[in-house]
Amino acid sequence: PTAFSANAPIDSYGMGIEQYKFENNPTANDQVNTTDMITDCDGNIYISQVVGEKDYKSRILILNKYYELVKVIENYVDEYKNKVGFSVPNGMYISDENKAVDGRRLLYVCDSKTKNIIVFDALNNYEYVRTIEPPVSKLVNIDRYTPQAVAVDIYGRIFVVSSGTYEGVVVLSGEGEFTGYIGAQKTSKSVMDAIWDLFRTSEQRDSQAKRLSNPYTNISVDDDGFVYVVAKNIEDKQQQLSNMKAKSPSYSPVQKLNSTGVEIMKRNGFFDPSGEVDVFYANDVSVISDLALGPEGTWTIVDVAPGETSDGTQYIRSRFFTYDAGGNLLFAFGDGSQAEQAGNCKSPIAICYQRIENSDGEEEYYLLCLDNKNGKLELNVYSPTDYYDTILSALKNQNEHNYSASIEFWENVKRQNNNFDLAYIGIGKALFNQGKYDEAYEILKSAYEVSYASTAFAEMRKDIIGKWLIPILIVVILLVVLLIKFLGYAKKINKAAAVKAGRRSYKEELLYAFHLVFHPFDGFWDLKHEKRGSVRAASTILGITVVAFIYNSVGKGYLFNPRGSVQTIFMPILLVVIPFVLWIVANWCLTTLFEGEGSFKDIYIFTCYSLAPLPLFVIASTVMTNFMTTTEASMVTLVSTIGYVWAAMLLFFGTMVTHDYSMGKNFITILGTIVAMLVIAFVVILFGSLVMKMITFVISIFKEIGTRL
Repeated sequence: PTAFSANAPIDSYGMGIEQYKFENNPTANDQVNTTDMITDCDGNIYISQVVGEKDYKSRILILNKYYELVKVIENYVDEYKNKVGFSVPNGMYISDENKAVDGRRLLYVCDSKTKNIIVFDALNNYEYVRTIEPPVSKLVNIDRYTPQAVAVDIYGRIFVVSSGTYEGVVVLSGEGEFTGYIGAQKTSKSVMDAIWDLFRTSEQRDSQAKRLSNPYTNISVDDDGFVYVVAKNIEDKQQQLSNMKAKSPSYSPVQKLNSTGVEIMKRNGFFDPSGEVDVFYANDVSVISDLALGPEGTWTIVDVAPGETSDGTQYIRSRFFTYDAGGNLLFAFGDGSQAEQAGNCKSPIAICYQRIENSDGEEEYYLLCLDNKNGKLELNVYSPTDYYDTILSALKNQNEHNYSASIEFWENVKRQNNNFDLAYIGIGKALFNQGKYDEAYEILKSAYEVSYASTAFAEMRKDIIGKWLIPILIVVILLVVLLIKFLGYAKKINKAAAVKAGRRSYKEELLYAFHLVFHPFDGFWDLKHEKRGSVRAASTILGITVVAFIYNSVGKGYLFNPRGSVQTIFMPILLVVIPFVLWIVANWCLTTLFEGEGSFKDIYIFTCYSLAPLPLFVIASTVMTNFMTTTEASMVTLVSTIGYVWAAMLLFFGTMVTHDYSMGKNFITILGTIVAMLVIAFVVILFGSLVMKMITFVISIFKEIGTRL
């Protein structure tokens, strides 16, 4: 469903700015470059334009909420009574007198060429107020300081994006004094650079060019004082793609910073809120040029990455992506390849939201986009559809904790788009806040939402424990008693088998594992010299381990496997058998050369017996995922980790006892075994690749012969 409609507004308001006739309009020979657009709380629109290249002819165009030109600011009179013109007006910001700390509506204009920020009083016929000059500080390189965008929070702090400043956003006090930097972008280092750095001296590393982060290109501040910054040029596109899937802010083109520069954006969606996710289809990640803050915590970005049609025609994608405060994608629209169609932009310059109060006293929001279409400037006005209004009403009621009403609106959204996950999540959250945990959990599961589903599950579990506490305690006590009885039985069998002459039974060989895991030194000695184990029992332990990993792949609870992804039966087998075989072969090859006393059979048996505790802990951790929450995931990890560590310790002692090595020699042998495993794996992969190429070559020869015959 379309969230914004361009048809009616374009017919009514879609006009080129250059169609206005001004008495002091620059000559036709002057080059006009539009740089930014903003709106104020009354719906007035401000557009900055750079006119010409030498003379001070640039200007600020001011349109009223009906898109009629009402004023042009081309110059101003400063505090010294000098008439001053703009040189290169760039980014702008206008404060809301109802929210500003000084109760004034001030227009801030970045004059990039003079490095100044000019301030005007918007409620007093845009009279000049003051000039904020470049900050004076040892930490600021004035030569690189070029203000490109500006924003001011409700406390009067000024945030400046400088196109030549790599340290992050420049923060100024209300008086224009430098107070610091926030939010510098992360830089990356290639693998080859990292490898070469290992061999360089400290002097050589110091002589290398510094890796500087790219400066931001745009900035906005919300009503709570949080700073949204946009980075048009990300240093590492591959990192941006990887982090988009991992929902990491490190290389995200859009970040939300608090007053100290800490990134705090919520990333609850399936991907990082950074535009295009179908990169294979779109050929590249998004390039974000501007951001607009909308109602109820929503915000919109515009993608200006280059695209290419099937016939090779180049275009700018010009797609709009709108997110909620949680980073969930609400909708996307726009197609630069169809720029001649009404509502599609060809080359977006700036976007912003326009708030207008209608005759009924209700607020209406429009999305504006200033577009350069073949050299002609157009103002596209997008009006919200019923679909957008329904989503916004649902978010509004949700933010105001009016959950009953929010459910109605989310249900309406579902009727219009039954694949919209956020509608299910919104209904689930509302049901949760109404105490309907069972219903909330089920509907959140259908949207693959884990965070709130985990909280709802915790409440469900609390109710279950409250009702079934005594039966649960009885079952737990019975399991503990049975475990103790079984271990006692195994101990009794092992004592009897220790003094038994001749061959042990299969049961005795299998239960011997319970003695070995608690007494590794004696256990591995008897395993080899007293023949307490066997190949059949060892193979059984290996089979149980494989079954445990198969169960782990299919038996996890929803909260730990929300997508319900299940591996084929062959994958768990390969994950166990391949490392197992590599270990045995590598250890046998290495210990044969280094005076190891264990045969291939001995290595196979002690390796299998070393795995004995692992399946128990893997199964236990898998069972735990069915009644643990995500906040308790560390307990699940702890249980499985104990199993792996225990098995590794047994493997270490088993190698030492079987081959009669000292502690140091055993440690070196195990490291050598791991290296040998990697070498064997590499050789096998290389050999397999060569065989496949040979087979392909032979097949192609037969095909060629068959074709010619």
